[in-house]
Amino acid sequence: MSARILCAVLAVLMGLVSVARAADLLSRPLPAGGGTSAACHIRNTGTTSIPIQVRVFSNNAPVVTSDSCNDAPLAGGRACQVVVDLPDSSYAACSVTAMTVRKLRGTLEIRAKVPRPGARGGLEKVLVAEDLR
Repeated sequence: MSARILCAVLAVLMGLVSVARAADLLSRPLPAGGGTSAACHIRNTGTTSIPIQVRVFSNNAPVVTSDSCNDAPLAGGRACQVVVDLPDSSYAACSVTAMTVRKLRGTLEIRAKVPRPGARGGLEKVLVAEDLR
């Protein structure tokens, strides 16, 4: 009888361990005009690597142009970013999901390309930024 009770208690405890929830950081949606991009910067202020999932989303379909966050755990003291091109008349937000976000910091930037006369390409000017909470 006591062996059954012990097995039942262990099964319940193992079930509770597997129910561990992930935590999130999230920015509020920021408005974006034509010719803009969004960059979500994430930094691990701790000393150990943390597997993270970073997502930039919009009310219109954004196009990912750069992603250094979602391919491997983010090492301690390191940073990564996800950059997307935004369609006209969009709103964009960023989220990061990890088992713990205590040592993670993040910022979402909406950027506009600024042409440089006589040069190829252009600079990017930050129009608005928001910290993830």
